Amino acid sequence: MVADKIATVLQSRSPRNLTGDHYKLAAVLMPIQERDDGDHLVLTKRAELLNHHRGQVAFPGGRVDAEDRGELEAALRESHEEIGIDPSHVRVLGRLDQVTAAYDFVVTPFVGVIPPFYEFRLNPAETAAVFSVPIASLLEPKCVVMADHLSSHGEPVYHFYCNGWDIWGATARIIVQFLDLVYGYQIRKI
Repeated sequence: MVADKIATVLQSRSPRNLTGDHYKLAAVLMPIQERDDGDHLVLTKRAELLNHHRGQVAFPGGRVDAEDRGELEAALRESHEEIGIDPSHVRVLGRLDQVTAAYDFVVTPFVGVIPPFYEFRLNPAETAAVFSVPIASLLEPKCVVMADHLSSHGEPVYHFYCNGWDIWGATARIIVQFLDLVYGYQIRKI
């Protein structure tokens, strides 16, 4: 079971935290579905009317509110609000390193397994679409391109092209980190 392997890897390390008073805290859930046709990551397309990251592909999640008891609670709350994932249906496997996102957000990603088939409920004010991509496809070298320039935060810029979707920005950096830790995946600059 891949979930056990992921949990072992994530729990054997201390995730990196970013420091700085100017950051706004956000958290996301990387939902994984273990299906008969392979393991899949669940992603969303953000609604076009949002103030930040409109129309982009992302993991469900968002800003950490004052009422949240930490980043994990925020990730689970936002996943429920955006696409209807009940927090009790998530087996949290661990946490990845924090990453920066536009508008001075620092994002804490959590990895969790959800049931293999799920009846998502989209909140149209926040989410335009929900879809899954096979992890095996993301591991294909032809699926990813690394730009020859760095982001405004000085980080590599990746684009995963999978099933007609362009997955980039903080979401792509989170995926790269996950694939590297769990599968030993290394991106080659093209």
